[in-house]
Amino acid sequence: MAALVAVVVVGGVACGGDDDEESTGSTATSTTAASTTTLDEETRKEEAAKEAFLDYYEAFFTAAAEPVTPQLPELQGLMTGDQRRIVTRNLEDMRAKGYATRLPPDSQRRQDPRVVRLQADGSVEVTSCEVDDSIVYDVDTGAVINDDVVTNVISATLVEERGQWKIAFSERAETSPGISECDL
Repeated sequence: MAALVAVVVVGGVACGGDDDEESTGSTATSTTAASTTTLDEETRKEEAAKEAFLDYYEAFFTAAAEPVTPQLPELQGLMTGDQRRIVTRNLEDMRAKGYATRLPPDSQRRQDPRVVRLQADGSVEVTSCEVDDSIVYDVDTGAVINDDVVTNVISATLVEERGQWKIAFSERAETSPGISECDL
């Protein structure tokens, strides 16, 4: 499966701004309040982006399963820009070849986001440890095309569009055979 997942680089979306507060004569109190508000806003954005990241991977595997569904609304709504175009094209190619994915019995597949950071431009960077034991097979014959079990370090950039976090970029930064720990 690792060979069939598309990755692209897409520019981030700038957002945000400074909230100017009038001085009340208590700079320490005002600064503490602003820091707490900022931290809460950062945490909210990071958690929302992390949830969208996990939803994206679940939707991708649903779209890649038989019947392969490149236009799966749950997947399409979680991507933007070139990421959307290339992932959709790769799923269309997979379907045209008659391939699909399935999980083995007692699958170990997992996505474990370990680093989630809000960036200055308003995007969120996610670094995740993924175990991929999905099987790519020929739908007509059942012949296995790829059953490699790999551990990937996934790097992704999410942007917020109209209140929805979407994958703008995702790549496999590292791949190791089998199931292993990721150095993040």
